[in-house]
Amino acid sequence: MTSQRSLPRTSEPSRNNLLVLLSGEASTLPEAEARALILAQDTSAKIEKPEECVLVAHTTASPEAIAKRVAFSRRVGELITEEDLGEIVSARLRGSTFRITVFHTRRGRTATSDVIAYVASKVHGEVDLESPDYEITVVCGGLNYYALTKPKLMRQDWIRRRPRGRAYFHPAAIYPKLSRCLVNLTRVGAGEIILDPFVGTGSLLLEADIVGANAVGMDVSRKMTLGAIANQRKFGQEWLGVIQSDSRRIPLRTVHSIVTDVPYGRASSTTGSATSALMDSLITQSVGLLERGRRLVMMHPLSVPAPPSHDFEIEEQHQLYIHRKLTRAITVLRRA
Repeated sequence: MTSQRSLPRTSEPSRNNLLVLLSGEASTLPEAEARALILAQDTSAKIEKPEECVLVAHTTASPEAIAKRVAFSRRVGELITEEDLGEIVSARLRGSTFRITVFHTRRGRTATSDVIAYVASKVHGEVDLESPDYEITVVCGGLNYYALTKPKLMRQDWIRRRPRGRAYFHPAAIYPKLSRCLVNLTRVGAGEIILDPFVGTGSLLLEADIVGANAVGMDVSRKMTLGAIANQRKFGQEWLGVIQSDSRRIPLRTVHSIVTDVPYGRASSTTGSATSALMDSLITQSVGLLERGRRLVMMHPLSVPAPPSHDFEIEEQHQLYIHRKLTRAITVLRRA
């Protein structure tokens, strides 16, 4: 008797419910960053924000991959139901250590001690309060949300890479968390090429390298170019290179993403060019550098808006208050 050989089945990645606890910055950036990281992995993800600081996604995206990259979130993990807080979660934790951590939104009214006592009565395993393998994260808001997270993945050593801790310091340097967020907004993937045409001290490329992108920078100033290279070497990173060149003549053929802080004011080297002219030139050149659907993320003064372009659509815009004389705009442009 002969039997038909069945064709191998192609299994789609399983979808799970993912919870992101956003940080409390008074800005639209935390939510935008989390959404960008989810959609970079799964363009069909269904994302909701049921209440303040809580993002829930039905997606194939990996919570571990997002936790390793995200800057402006406090926890990322697999959302679990209250019904699963017994045998199912206990089985998942077998052979691993865990702790219980409770966060409150403004709507949260349940006492922390009551929440911990309730979860502890349901879940059994070895507890480690200092450095557990897992954490049962509880967010108390209008509803209670439970998630299984790995906080150790989110340790990013931000302080070590602060501007004052680098080999070369400049007062206009961007702090690591904001730099990482801007890189994440481009949705650049590991192994892809990301360009910063105004590299300065290399703040953005330091974070791009950590998330696995191939970093390349440019700056018209020789001093800045050498400073960026010094910072790259201090942290043992391998960029594709740093080019001393005018941003109005980018000597590259193609990249996957572009991210930059457009220079302005006396502290930056603009060789006399107005910020608006630099932005216009960058957008014009980016048409030939980026494929359709790829992104250019620019941080610039709010008083100098991104010039219109038929080749780019403004996907998002965010504002970041610096002081009473300066508010920065962050514009995400998608190649049409």
